[in-house]
Amino acid sequence: MTIGLTTQPSSTSLSRYATAKSPGVDLYNGSKSREFCNSFWGGDAGVNVLFARMRGAARTADELRAFWKERAAIEEEYARKLMELSKVPLGKDEIGEVRNVLDTVKLETEKMAQAHVELTTQIRHDLEGPTTALLTQHVEHRRTHQGPLEKKFKLKQMQESYVAKAREKYKSDCSRITSYTKQIEVSGNNTDRLQAKLDRAKQTVQANEKDYRNFVDKLKEMDDDWETEWRAFCDESQDLEEERLDFLKDNLWAYANAVSTVCVADDVSCEAIRTVLDQFEGDKDIENFVNEYGTGNSIFEPAPFDGSNDATLPEPQPVIKYALFPRRRKSGQDRKPLMANTALVNAGGSAGTSAAQVPPLPPAPVAVAQQPVAQAPPPPPPLAVNATLAPPTQNGSASTYRRVSQPLPEQPVVHGRDPVPSPQPPDHLGGGILFYVKALYDYTATIDEEFDFQAGDVIAVTATPDDGWWSGELLDENRREEGRHVFPSNFVCLF
Repeated sequence: MTIGLTTQPSSTSLSRYATAKSPGVDLYNGSKSREFCNSFWGGDAGVNVLFARMRGAARTADELRAFWKERAAIEEEYARKLMELSKVPLGKDEIGEVRNVLDTVKLETEKMAQAHVELTTQIRHDLEGPTTALLTQHVEHRRTHQGPLEKKFKLKQMQESYVAKAREKYKSDCSRITSYTKQIEVSGNNTDRLQAKLDRAKQTVQANEKDYRNFVDKLKEMDDDWETEWRAFCDESQDLEEERLDFLKDNLWAYANAVSTVCVADDVSCEAIRTVLDQFEGDKDIENFVNEYGTGNSIFEPAPFDGSNDATLPEPQPVIKYALFPRRRKSGQDRKPLMANTALVNAGGSAGTSAAQVPPLPPAPVAVAQQPVAQAPPPPPPLAVNATLAPPTQNGSASTYRRVSQPLPEQPVVHGRDPVPSPQPPDHLGGGILFYVKALYDYTATIDEEFDFQAGDVIAVTATPDDGWWSGELLDENRREEGRHVFPSNFVCLF
């Protein structure tokens, strides 16, 4: 389904009535009121502007109603296709954890479809329905108030044209009478013809004066009624506009909340899939498959040739040997992950990948032991251009990401941290800023030298040692702590 968008200018556009304001000219004559009833006079200009505003308001309501209708249709179609997809067979020949993962994908897809069905209902009931009511209100206002008033406005303009024409005729007659009178005074002889013209002009001016006076009196009567009705229309229009603008704000806010709720529901479904994947280990699934369906390692070789012609001898038994072969694995170069270069799996992405593609679960720092241990997790690796994040793994309730990067040199571990001393922070960054980075995830310091930061914080980097624990300071001075300057490089990206 497509929407036809018109490129023609709107007949209700206010741009036709926009005028440049002269500097130093106060259109409101010192009044602070900006109510409609005090702001749209000044002749016909104010009438045309307010009429255009109200026509545009009705047009917007109609366009918004059509928008919600189309948006609901799109959401309904999407939900229907998701529901159909959730019924498609997926992994029916699988067993164990693979079957569980694929069943979870289907189940969560069905939940997503249901969430979008609910969004469709919400758009039609909570958004399109009230917008239709608003449109009906504006159509009724146009029919009962604006339409009749527009007709009266045209009659008023017509009466003003009558007054202008009558005045023009009256002034013309007055000019001719003055001219004929002066000619008669100047001419001593042959004044009869001029006197006849003067008499006819006086007769004509009397009729034109009467018409002129009648037109003026009629216009004055119409103008008094018009002022009363126009003031009432201004008040009604302002009430309607205030209600409309409040409605638009609430209506669009409800739309944003509704779509956001569906996004949260989709994310919950995706998190359920990730949780199942955290518990899934391919090696264990293969081991379970072998334990459940394996047929053993006995290899039966053919029985040897028996040339004896003694039928009483037992049949020769087959030779049995056992499969104890070493597995021939692919070399490291040949065995490449199928999705190693995609942004969906590699949260860090390749060069140029934006931070928005990072998975929602940040890499959680490993808890640091308070006493010496024989072995502890290595510090984070340096931020390399080609560094990537592998899919998450789940240990208990803590989710972590395994960073795939260049190998780190093995160094002795003390209290869970690299003993190599970190560079001293410069005084107020006076040591020189190398570049700026932005935090991708929240981080909580584990030793006194480190500092806490939150996703989105900007950090000025002053040193980048090879151990991956960089030095720098937060740009936010209010949260900067003296003596704390170390942070993990794999929690940030170039700013």
